[in-house]
Amino acid sequence: MMRQILLGVLVLLACSANPAASLDERQTCRLTRIVDGDTVDCDAQRIRLLLIDTPERSQPPFGAQAAAALEQLIPVGSTVRVEYDVRRTDRYNRTLAYLYTERGVFVNEALVRAGYAVPVVHPPNVRHVERIRAAAEQARAARAGPVGRRWLRLPASGCAGGSVLTPACQANVRTRTGMGCPASS
Repeated sequence: MMRQILLGVLVLLACSANPAASLDERQTCRLTRIVDGDTVDCDAQRIRLLLIDTPERSQPPFGAQAAAALEQLIPVGSTVRVEYDVRRTDRYNRTLAYLYTERGVFVNEALVRAGYAVPVVHPPNVRHVERIRAAAEQARAARAGPVGRRWLRLPASGCAGGSVLTPACQANVRTRTGMGCPASS
């Protein structure tokens, strides 16, 4: 009887220590390609960084700058820790995750704090939303990176192409980023 209890306790401990058995699953992978500022290839999976958005690489000059900033944080060949949230894939079958450098730097947050990414929230993946929003406020206050130089002013649905954002554009930016628009200069 004591042996069965001990075996049961060992099985429970092994299951609780297994990262695959919990929502807070974490693993590592080797970075093989920077796709753009918010998407990487890591081993055999394409990973879209959660809670952030950057310009596409094809949107000069900020897309290339965002990709370069990501590559400085996690160069190709480096190992990253992958943390999942509630929903693990998007409609394009990309893995949705938070990434951490080998030194423990939270990549998603670092890109926002440096002004290369803006927050974008897609519930139910909201585990670190407050950290990301706080980093965005710090970037905006410091006028850091392209966000500080207003890449958000690029035309979007209902936006004027000039330096002044229309009310429709301001609503679009607020919805996409969880933040208000930068002040006009």
